[in-house]
Amino acid sequence: MENTADYSSVDQNGLHDRLSSYLVFRDPAMGEALADVPRFARSQEPVLLQGETGTGKELVARALHGLGPRAHGPFVAVNCGAIPDTMLEAELFGYEKGAFTGASRTHRGRFEQAHQGTLFLDEIGEMPPTAQVSLLRVLEGGQVQRIGGEREISVDVRVVAATLRPLEERVESGLFRQDLLYRLQVLPVQLPPLRDRPRDIGLLARRFLSQSLQGMGWVGATPTLNDAAVARLQTYAWPGNVRELRNMMARLAIRVSPELDELGPDWFDTLLSSKGNRNRNADQGVWIPSDATLAEAEFLLIQEALRQTGNNRRAAAKRLGMGERTLRRHLNSSKKP
Repeated sequence: MENTADYSSVDQNGLHDRLSSYLVFRDPAMGEALADVPRFARSQEPVLLQGETGTGKELVARALHGLGPRAHGPFVAVNCGAIPDTMLEAELFGYEKGAFTGASRTHRGRFEQAHQGTLFLDEIGEMPPTAQVSLLRVLEGGQVQRIGGEREISVDVRVVAATLRPLEERVESGLFRQDLLYRLQVLPVQLPPLRDRPRDIGLLARRFLSQSLQGMGWVGATPTLNDAAVARLQTYAWPGNVRELRNMMARLAIRVSPELDELGPDWFDTLLSSKGNRNRNADQGVWIPSDATLAEAEFLLIQEALRQTGNNRRAAAKRLGMGERTLRRHLNSSKKP
């Protein structure tokens, strides 16, 4: 079995104890990334979580909430990339009855719902410009005004935001306000991808497998992965990070037999080899004509991502490092070359 008590120079023993209710980790890279989280939890300033999809940003947000003075207040999560632009402000800030067609009742927005608690804004980079202005006002003044309302409502909310890629890129392209970026990243946390925390792969895989088997009704001891199996898992890049590992262990749980005590690398050879082949094929790139315009090149890249993901727009957007709404805008504005 792997050694799960090997810590870096950071006080990870105490750190792990404080975070163990929210996150599972032993790798020094993750410990370094999370070292400030207990201290940040005591602050009321905004936190900006950065990291690839599936790295655990919402879990860290919940830890920031649960370890701080707002632990007994509400934790409200919003995926800014999953709500249409026209509805996001209404969802965040609320609206009065009759404010627009279909507003048959007064709606308390997510800021009001999170009063005296924490509001987690995932995929903050996908927030449209008008909502960014309103968000900056709330962060500066602590008040919201419902759509169609005439009065400002005081809210006491700690904001934790998350992004897949650096917001500086969005600022440079004119899609995100620089002043809002400065306000959000008072306390930054950069989460490492799973491939950069190899010591956690076995720890997480064994836990996910056990949880999946127990969820299927297994009682008593369950099969576990031997060290050779863990070493095999560590050879894969895990583009979907912890989420992908969890899903793989759920699929494995369906295949194993009750009489097994441990599982070796042969359980993963076929699956990981096929994943690796797909990744290598993708790495060969997409052929783009030398006279193609930028819009045409974007179209070709998006079409290839859609082909590789079976026309799954959400998965294609993640593969391309963009939000689903951004991908949809590209598709609507692009023309096939």
